[in-house]
Amino acid sequence: MEPRRLRWVIAGLLCAATMINYVDRQTLSILSPLLRKELQLSERDYANIVTAFLIPYTVMYALGGRFLDKVGVRLGLALSLAWWSGATVLSAFARGAFSLGAARFLLGIGEPCVFPAGVKVCGEWFPPRLRATATGIFSSGVAIGAVIAPPLIAWITIRFGWQAAFLIPGVLGLLWLPLWWFVYRPFPKEDETVAEAGPTWRELLKQRKIWGLILPRFFSDPIWYFYVFWLPDYLQRERHMTLTEFGMYGWIPFLFADLGNVGGGMISDWLVRRGMRPAKARLTVLFGVGCLAPFGALAGIVPTAAWAIAVTCFVAFLVQTWATNTASLCADLTPNTATATVFGMMGMAGSLAGAGFAQILGFVIQNFGYGAAFGMAALLHPCAATILYFLLKKERAEGA
Repeated sequence: MEPRRLRWVIAGLLCAATMINYVDRQTLSILSPLLRKELQLSERDYANIVTAFLIPYTVMYALGGRFLDKVGVRLGLALSLAWWSGATVLSAFARGAFSLGAARFLLGIGEPCVFPAGVKVCGEWFPPRLRATATGIFSSGVAIGAVIAPPLIAWITIRFGWQAAFLIPGVLGLLWLPLWWFVYRPFPKEDETVAEAGPTWRELLKQRKIWGLILPRFFSDPIWYFYVFWLPDYLQRERHMTLTEFGMYGWIPFLFADLGNVGGGMISDWLVRRGMRPAKARLTVLFGVGCLAPFGALAGIVPTAAWAIAVTCFVAFLVQTWATNTASLCADLTPNTATATVFGMMGMAGSLAGAGFAQILGFVIQNFGYGAAFGMAALLHPCAATILYFLLKKERAEGA
């Protein structure tokens, strides 16, 4: 197949992989009210299970990115997806907090590789004028998975039981593997690139711009984890939606997240085509997100469930606009031999913060309620945008 066509097919396969990734991940949060009763889980147990996923996810984000730069995307992503699909199947056999936490721990080992893999592929296969759009397409699998998950998981659970809600998505992941293995081929020039030794972690961490990529993720990623792991619980417990009602309406915020993935990438690519340099275009969009994100605090205090969903739709759009443009910024500012490594470091910082934030959320929600939690989350994007402003001054001025 011609490379110009093949690159969009590959982007589509990456989108499918991230979709499966998020269906597998979100099953726990959708079923959390039911699992609390079935497995007798406390608020602290649930927070610990979320953390059990995020700790290995944190470590493997960085190690997985380095692994992909060494062995290549084709093999690395195939092994990763096979591992996390197996872990999803194991979750069906959980009998309590410990066994469910152990299965989620294994899930956290396998899941993060898909994201540095996608950013690396987009950096290789797409020019800057199309890169953020391609990144948005592959990243949109996150939101598509989150859109599909509520009605799919609710239907499977009501029809076949909660165990099947883990088994069926796990099997879907295994069906994706042969498609990836037979379709994906390295970028034609990749052999020349791989022959060059990539910079070490130590060399990368000496660069100011690398910290300008890593630290904003530390502050911004917990917002998405909050929405993925706690929004289904919030709508069902605090806004009194049944599982059936959540299946009907709980996917809507994630549809807007999907629009943010693609739309946010298209906005910065449009700025590039208008003559703005890639890094400056991404940063312009990111600063806009930082200014608008505080409106998310309203989600916890508006009077109705409909208004709460409306606010979360707006925030979900901003969150994924941010995610797409930070990923594209990584590809813009790093050599191809280090792109997956740097993005893995960014993801590690974000999931580390997410793990810590999960523990804080467990305490805050239990003692002060969801209003305080939404207020905390609303402050994080402005903090991240401020860090971008000061650490990427040179890139902002020059538009690298």
